[in-house]
Amino acid sequence: MNVPFILLILLLILMIIIGGKRGFRSFLTLIFNFLIMFILLILIAAGIDPIKVTIIGCILISIITLFYINGINVKTVSSLIAVMLVVFFTALITYKMGSNAKIQGFSSEEIESIAYLSFYINVDFSKVVTSQILLGLISAVIDVSISISSSMYELSKQNSSVTKKSLIKSGLNIGRDILGTMTNTLLFAYIGSFMTLIIYFTEIHSSFADILNSKVFCSEVFQSLCGGVGIILIIPVTAFIMSEFLFLKLPKINILGAKAENKKQSKE
Repeated sequence: MNVPFILLILLLILMIIIGGKRGFRSFLTLIFNFLIMFILLILIAAGIDPIKVTIIGCILISIITLFYINGINVKTVSSLIAVMLVVFFTALITYKMGSNAKIQGFSSEEIESIAYLSFYINVDFSKVVTSQILLGLISAVIDVSISISSSMYELSKQNSSVTKKSLIKSGLNIGRDILGTMTNTLLFAYIGSFMTLIIYFTEIHSSFADILNSKVFCSEVFQSLCGGVGIILIIPVTAFIMSEFLFLKLPKINILGAKAENKKQSKE
């Protein structure tokens, strides 16, 4: 029995003890999402367009994460639409800006590795960079979106006379409270991934200017900033879509949501 398997079992036990049935569902969601990501890597390596494959994968991850854990209701449907819109827009701007910045490919720090590698792999690395950003962003965007939509749903339930304008304002205020912590989470996740690189630059006594102009460093900073853009965009998009759904009062979705919530309460 190896260490990763032991850690996986420990994670499952802790999620069941603390989260109960929902914790077990969250664990299954984690496994499903990992399988989706693994399939994405295989398809990208096979030469299929990385951005298209990643967008489809992000949509599948969003559907599983939102609907399997929280059920089909007005909150999850509006969050899914908001996440899809932000993923499309983020993919568009990051691919365009990433191509202009030319941050794809190998850097001077990796020049020794190039001699041992084949150049005929038929993968567009400018698109792979965009795929990395989208995969790193998707979980944070889902988290922010469902937090805002759930809060707005509860506000509308508690105050039936609330106006659309005040509901959107409340959603934006909730999003502002989440924004700082979630942006820091994303930033430090990227910083942690290239911590060894910073140690490497320190050991070879690189100047601050050399680090800032390094291709590897610029690539990581670019990814973290683009991720921050996605998190910022999800706040107004979710607030607007959720307010539209609540004031349209779609009966089908509300009935589905009520049934799902009643079923969960009866099971618990």
